[in-house]
Amino acid sequence: MKRALKQNSPLKNLVRSLLLISSISVFAISVAQIGQHWNYTETLSDVAQQIKQKITPTELAYQIQTAINDAEFEEAKTYIEIAKEHQLTIDVDYYERQIKQKDRPFKRIVKNTSDFAKGFAKGESSNLAGVAGAVSADFTVVGDVRDLRKEYLNHQAGKPVNELIVVLSGTGIGLTALTVGSLGASAPVKAGASTFKLAVKSQRLSARFQKHLLKLGRKVFDWPAFTRIAKQDKSINNLRRAAKSAYKPEAIKPLQALATRVNSIRKSSSTADTLYLLKYVENTDDLRHLEKVTLKHGAKTKGLFKLLGKGVIRTTRVLKRTTELFLSIISSVVSGLLSIFLFVGRRIV
Repeated sequence: MKRALKQNSPLKNLVRSLLLISSISVFAISVAQIGQHWNYTETLSDVAQQIKQKITPTELAYQIQTAINDAEFEEAKTYIEIAKEHQLTIDVDYYERQIKQKDRPFKRIVKNTSDFAKGFAKGESSNLAGVAGAVSADFTVVGDVRDLRKEYLNHQAGKPVNELIVVLSGTGIGLTALTVGSLGASAPVKAGASTFKLAVKSQRLSARFQKHLLKLGRKVFDWPAFTRIAKQDKSINNLRRAAKSAYKPEAIKPLQALATRVNSIRKSSSTADTLYLLKYVENTDDLRHLEKVTLKHGAKTKGLFKLLGKGVIRTTRVLKRTTELFLSIISSVVSGLLSIFLFVGRRIV
């Protein structure tokens, strides 16, 4: 009898060893799967709660009156909408009467026309009409060629060159040709790139985010190659041809993603508002959160930021409770316990 047990013990040990290896393998795989399914979902901060805690009717009334006094009538209307939405008690009729008395249509049309022309010619502005003019100039390629030529002449004269303006202008020229060829399919990317360029000119982008954009832009537009070609002929037409030669469409995807996102923000609010909002962007996560907020709050977004600051785009992370996650946890626990049992049993035997 004892002899039979001794003969069977190597087989038992082999079986136990195989089971132990298998259970450890299952444990390792299930732990790895937990990592794959351990995902979080981001939830935007509760703006209504923030307004309730931080903004009083008196403060909001002051902001409305200040906007009216500064002839910022659209901003004043935004604050009035926020007051209505969040049930802050102010004398809405009083402020709306002021706006109606002071906001003269003819005067506004004259001012907007003048601002549009200045924005088209100079490629920079901070108000709605002027910004529209600057973006329009870029869409006709005039603006991008003008800005690229200016930086190239600085380079020739040994003056400082804003390389981010260079790569965005050069990319804009390449995108203009692509937009025409694709029947407008690249227009959102083009509009986003122009908005970024305006933000650089108006010093609305953080140094950190500018650095990230420049890193992506250098892969899309080859400045050294452009300068080599441009040396041969400094005419406007040759500068445009040189820019097209230096443009690398195969590297556009990372920059395209950011430009498309900022264009989404622009469409949900306005280009002028987007320039203001971009100063709160430090990284790509901030830009993504800003897009979510703007899609939700639209034209009121700028007003919310003026009242609450960057807290508007703060998010909380909540663990996603998925079926795969729970199954992976259960599998890990079971296989882990089985591994311990087999290991202890093996030592006892």
